[in-house]
Amino acid sequence: MRFVEPRTDDQLARAVLFQGREGLVHQRPEPVNALKAMFCEFGHCIAKGIGQLKYVAVFPEDEGYNLPALVREECRVLVR
Repeated sequence: MRFVEPRTDDQLARAVLFQGREGLVHQRPEPVNALKAMFCEFGHCIAKGIGQLKYVAVFPEDEGYNLPALVREECRVLVR
């Protein structure tokens, strides 16, 4: 049987940091998908991918899009 040394505090801290970052990476597409779904409801289709966030960010500010004030405010929250 092989014995393993216990992890040091530094190793544990790095593991926690890594897990936290991994969680954020997996959560990142969720707000973009929510925004895309909202815009789709109002007839504005947006291409697939996280790279579209820069285009999506201008939608709530542009008065040319027929979005209600409540939807605009929710979009601003999701973009932040």
